[in-house]
Amino acid sequence: MYFEKMLLFGFSGTLLALMMFISIGSVSVYAISIKIESPLSNQKVPVGQLTISGTSSDNSSAQCQVYLDWNNLKPYQLATPTGSNGSADFSKWSFTYTSKYHLIQTGLNDLTSKITCLIPPAGPTVTKWYSINVTGATTSNQSSNVQLPLPTANTQTPASNTQTPASNTQTPASNTQTPASNTQTPAPQSGASVDTTNTSNSNKINLEINVETNPIPAGDRQKVAVTASDPQTGNTLDRVFVRLTIKDPSGNVVKDYTDTDGELSPSFRVDKDITGTYSVLASASQAGIKTTKSTTFIVQ
Repeated sequence: MYFEKMLLFGFSGTLLALMMFISIGSVSVYAISIKIESPLSNQKVPVGQLTISGTSSDNSSAQCQVYLDWNNLKPYQLATPTGSNGSADFSKWSFTYTSKYHLIQTGLNDLTSKITCLIPPAGPTVTKWYSINVTGATTSNQSSNVQLPLPTANTQTPASNTQTPASNTQTPASNTQTPASNTQTPAPQSGASVDTTNTSNSNKINLEINVETNPIPAGDRQKVAVTASDPQTGNTLDRVFVRLTIKDPSGNVVKDYTDTDGELSPSFRVDKDITGTYSVLASASQAGIKTTKSTTFIVQ
């Protein structure tokens, strides 16, 4: 009887040790990571196409993929794996923002990377995000290219040719100057084409963000309200999908809220150990129309 008890005790101890080992192994598998290496956060970049690159914790034993988005515009876009272990190695990755998804616009652009990994053999799926903000700006080369179509030089040639019959050609000479002034009209239009900001949706959905306390002491509770309203009447719109994302100074998502009633007003406690400028990103969408807006608050 004593021997049976000892045998049962030994078996229980072995089983407990095995469970602890499996648990420790699972924790290490769950420790995934992702980072955008280039460009740097808060960097100025040219408007238009932009290629970004980064790293992740993906390895030969993991089943991971990396995705990107722009200003929370869904669906996420699959990145290109550039790791040394083949076409499924996302330990290094890149992605190019083009007109097929969205170009970099003038002003603030929120770029979010996401790694999703399936824990073998059959789950669960774990996810982690990393975001940066970049500022789109028109470069000097883009500005000079915009001015090239101006046909001012060509309009002077007819004026000089009309001087041969001196007395009769003075009236046509003055007329040739009129087209010259007209040809300058397209200049602002070609310049406007560089700015890829789409502001047409603001006429259909007005989005407002209100941060209750700014600046706010670390560890205190913060409240952020987002409201989608009709620009004409000012009434809150119902059946509008609203998303509110809060990111810390390093670009990590700390809070993410959604609702379908056209407004959000969550309250949350700010991390007492992380100070700096937090980003507030809001979007509202309905029937294919989407409006985005952003602001910041400082944690001291």
